[in-house]
Amino acid sequence: MGRDMVGHMAAECAIDGCAVLAIGRCRECGRAFCMSHQAHNEVTGEGYAALCIQCLQRRQRVAGPVDAGGDAREATERTWVTSGQAAMDLYAAGIAPVPVVERHSRFVKQRFGRAREEIDEIEVGALWVLGRFEWTEMQEIPETREWTTGLLARPAGGYPVSMVARAVARCKVTDGLAVVIRDAAYGDSFTQLERREIPRIVAAARALVRSISGETPAR
Repeated sequence: MGRDMVGHMAAECAIDGCAVLAIGRCRECGRAFCMSHQAHNEVTGEGYAALCIQCLQRRQRVAGPVDAGGDAREATERTWVTSGQAAMDLYAAGIAPVPVVERHSRFVKQRFGRAREEIDEIEVGALWVLGRFEWTEMQEIPETREWTTGLLARPAGGYPVSMVARAVARCKVTDGLAVVIRDAAYGDSFTQLERREIPRIVAAARALVRSISGETPAR
């Protein structure tokens, strides 16, 4: 009886009659899907928590035919960012990045057993603030909202990076100092940059360079 109950509780992938043990359910079509039929973000490679691959493909078909020339231009612009050339051009234009700090709190014992909190700000990097862009927190019900986003002067491991999402970060800026917003090291949700924001991010970085160098946009 116990084995029968487990069998009824475990969902099977309903995509193309797969029947492999499911890991999630699509919020658009309502079908359960396995790891092989889970939709993935093309920017970060992360899996969508509640979207199957067939619904993602349907979205892409609705978006219309692919412009090969436009794709080539976008690829060139993405490479400008992912190669580190965007950061080099910003430095060359004399645009100083905002320092990134981490705040470390500690309590120092005082007389009479009291403790005083001391907060140390340690500079751990730098970034150029580009504006507010959409990021999606992938959880049971995905939530998309705008975050202040910066281009990292030196991402983890340095340039080049594999994708634009590795070259930028969510941040909060106060009094000329930035704090990078990271996902928790534990839990079952994560946040990823929306693909449609990549051209806007590149354009914002280009505009920042032009604002000082006096370049005119290419026609």
